[in-house]
Amino acid sequence: MAAAESEAEAQQLISRLGKQLKASKTCPNKDSLVKLLKEAVIALGKFKQLKSLNSVIQPLSDSLVKHGMLQHKDKDIRILVATCFCEIIRVLAPDPGFSDDVFRDIFKLLQSIFAETGDYKSPYFSRRVKLLETVAKLNFCVLMLDVGCEDLILKMFKIFFSAVREQHPQSVINAMSSIMARILEDKLEEKDLEPLIFQEKFSEPLLDVILQNLLKESKGGSGGFARLAVSVIQNCNEKLERCICTFLRSCILNRESIGSELKEWYHDILYEIFQSAPQMLVSVIPSLSHELLTDQVDVRIKALNLLRKCFSLPGHKIAEEYHNLFMDFLNRFTDKSAEVRLCALSCGKALYANNPSGTGSSQILTELESRLLDFDDRVRMQAVSIVCDVSRLQIGSVTNELISQVADRLRDKKVSVRKKALQKLLELYQDYCTKCVGDIKMHFEQIPCKILMLCYDKDCKEFRPQSLEYVLAEDLFPVSLSVEERTNHWIFLSSLFTPLHVKALNAILSQKRRLRNALQAYLHLRVNEEEIGSDEMERNTKALFKKMSALFPDPAEAEECFYELNQINDDDIFKMLADLINVGDALSTRDNLLRKIGDQSPLFEFLRLLSSKCLLNIFSSRHVSYILDHLTFDTSVRHTKLDYSPLLLLSAIISAFPSLLRSSEEKFRQLLADKDIPFNEQLIQFLAKEGSNISIRLSDCYNFLERVRLEGTQAEAKLAVSAIAALSDSSEQVIVPNLCKTSCTIKKHSEQCLKSSLTTDANKSANLNLTLSKSADASRIWIEGLQKTSHQEVHSAGTVEVGNESSVDNQHEIHASVISESIMGKERVGSSCDSVATKPALGLNEDFPSCLQERDMNMTYNSNTDKVAKLSTANHKKANLAKENKDKGEASDVEHQQMRASTHYSKRETSGACDSDCEGNSLKKTKFFAEEIPLAENTKKIRRSKVAASKAINVNKDMIAWRTRRQKV
Repeated sequence: MAAAESEAEAQQLISRLGKQLKASKTCPNKDSLVKLLKEAVIALGKFKQLKSLNSVIQPLSDSLVKHGMLQHKDKDIRILVATCFCEIIRVLAPDPGFSDDVFRDIFKLLQSIFAETGDYKSPYFSRRVKLLETVAKLNFCVLMLDVGCEDLILKMFKIFFSAVREQHPQSVINAMSSIMARILEDKLEEKDLEPLIFQEKFSEPLLDVILQNLLKESKGGSGGFARLAVSVIQNCNEKLERCICTFLRSCILNRESIGSELKEWYHDILYEIFQSAPQMLVSVIPSLSHELLTDQVDVRIKALNLLRKCFSLPGHKIAEEYHNLFMDFLNRFTDKSAEVRLCALSCGKALYANNPSGTGSSQILTELESRLLDFDDRVRMQAVSIVCDVSRLQIGSVTNELISQVADRLRDKKVSVRKKALQKLLELYQDYCTKCVGDIKMHFEQIPCKILMLCYDKDCKEFRPQSLEYVLAEDLFPVSLSVEERTNHWIFLSSLFTPLHVKALNAILSQKRRLRNALQAYLHLRVNEEEIGSDEMERNTKALFKKMSALFPDPAEAEECFYELNQINDDDIFKMLADLINVGDALSTRDNLLRKIGDQSPLFEFLRLLSSKCLLNIFSSRHVSYILDHLTFDTSVRHTKLDYSPLLLLSAIISAFPSLLRSSEEKFRQLLADKDIPFNEQLIQFLAKEGSNISIRLSDCYNFLERVRLEGTQAEAKLAVSAIAALSDSSEQVIVPNLCKTSCTIKKHSEQCLKSSLTTDANKSANLNLTLSKSADASRIWIEGLQKTSHQEVHSAGTVEVGNESSVDNQHEIHASVISESIMGKERVGSSCDSVATKPALGLNEDFPSCLQERDMNMTYNSNTDKVAKLSTANHKKANLAKENKDKGEASDVEHQQMRASTHYSKRETSGACDSDCEGNSLKKTKFFAEEIPLAENTKKIRRSKVAASKAINVNKDMIAWRTRRQKV
């Protein structure tokens, strides 16, 4: 009842307002008109759709048209008039009774208001949006098709795309897309889907407007037009979908038949539609196979680029849904064009990255593997890069063999491929170290091993040890990786090392050591410049610059930089360089140095590289400590190759930088004291080589070395004696009685061997001879080790201190000669005629009474040698007799065995005596076979061995006497 009364009141109000406007000869003023229109909008809103209300509404509508309200300039009035006409059309639908001209004016008014919706900050924005939603809801824009307003329709489409903004709410997008979609649907139904252009006189069809705005986002445009275009496509019905698919297929199969300019951009259109409505293109995507198989290279490349973008979209499974297209795509990996193969690799990367475990991923990896051996170096570079990139997506997803084949590209014939492989493998290894903490994977650990092998690449300066030093220090491990984790990786790497790897690592570390020593010598020259003559200063500086420059990737450029650095008068810079060498952890000093020199300085890059080479940034004392912890306390992998392979690494580190062991001597002693550790040649060899350069006393490891000498193999026994000699000190006399003990052992074995030669047990004689040779060799090695130690002690006065370490390198580089007489236990005495005479050294009985036993041994040894000579003569006679008996077939087996055993004894005595000649610098091991050497020749060798044995014993006595005299001094 109340609703009826309200509607009746509204009818009366509309009638009154209509009569009032009709009676007015002129348009009322703004305030009166605004008040009148607001009342009309409220009253019209109360009406239901009813054709009988035409008589009530017509006076008002006629008055609005009469007074030109449709062309009014005021924004308030225009919005109110447009709202009134919308309500009138709603109430009087479907035929409001307006003429075509009135309809055109109404639609023009609406378009002008819609164009202003782009100003989303305007106070009228909400009223304009409400009007837009009303028009979309009523769908009366389709009336524009009935009254021939196609031009206004096209203009309205353009207005929508120009007015829409990213900031607009979704309701605005929905309203606009609803209006356009409805008009398109009705127009396509009217034209029966045939033409895409509504009238010949129009240059742009409605569909082209939508597709052009769909492309603007792909071309880098900004705004909400792409959202609007996508919304229209998503809201289109089946007929519009068929129309779009027909256009795209025509572009793929017969592009020349299309008159639209959009045919040049159909790939981009297809991709944009595939993002928003992939179901629409089910009939279009398979047509791309036609382009993949065409003879035109550019068409194949464009098709692959489209597939690459489609493969990159998450959630889409083209390989599963379009199997035939996927197979045609795989064939492009073997295309005859290198450019097409490059595009296929990019597509494969996109597909695999989108779904690593999906269908077709294994086939993609297979094709990538085949391209690693492509004859075009660009394709190989791309394949290396892509395999490393997809491996980084999920560590472990790529097979071990594929990673190994990528690492093999470090040996590619093209330098560019090797450089790209090095770059990408370093990135991959860093990701592996970060993501797989505590999980060692062998195929990834092969990467640093193969990088080390680049040291043997001579045709590229980036792969020389000078450059690879920076790679190992800065690029191999991620910055965030702890020293402990880095050490774990190095420990595992050492188990994979071959002698070539060890040699390469030693070369890199040796170069770093030599640069540090040379730089310290240069800094020492600068400090003492006033005490050194200018000529000598210039000569020494030039030599040092030449030496240091050779350790840089570009020696000529580095030498120029050294001379420029020498011209700097800022002492703080050279003090910082000295601190880089003397301080163990000098990272802060390096930062201060680079900050002081400034990144604008021409020497900045040179000093950055120089400071990196000066730092102990490949290995530090913490690395050594962790390695010793692993060897000493890690019992879970005891007695395995991995457990003891770090000794190779430890030896390489300490050989280059002995000071790194100084904070871990206790751990090293614990390692030597561990009886569960079997004899290891690397550990003993390390002691023999670096014993004189580390602060470990002989008494700390003598038991271990003595056990090795007595129980180890012949090679281990020699190394143990050399280690004892290297570690021996003047304050420790434990070595002398043991040397005498060894000499007594020689005497004892000599007598046993002589007796055994007269028996028929040839095997027993051979075993005793082997033991004799082992003891004699061990004693001889000790003497040579002692000579080496004395050489190092004579040189110690000329060593250069580097930080807290004694330079090993300078011991080999100082050009001072060592007087041979001092090594042999004699000293120089000046005479009146300036000639040099020799003075015998002190006798053994003055300070070493325990060694008197050695004289008895020497006498016994000479006696045994005479016996051997006599025995050899007897054997010679027996051999002649055996030969005659053999010809007659009457030789005795017992006599033949005795002859072979005694001859073998003669052979061992001859070999031991010859090897005892200490005047040579190296041991010459000669194998004699008694069955093949005539006995007469053997007898001659025995005679020579007597002289050699006498020399060896004299050297032994003189050496001990020399050490005694040196101790007293």
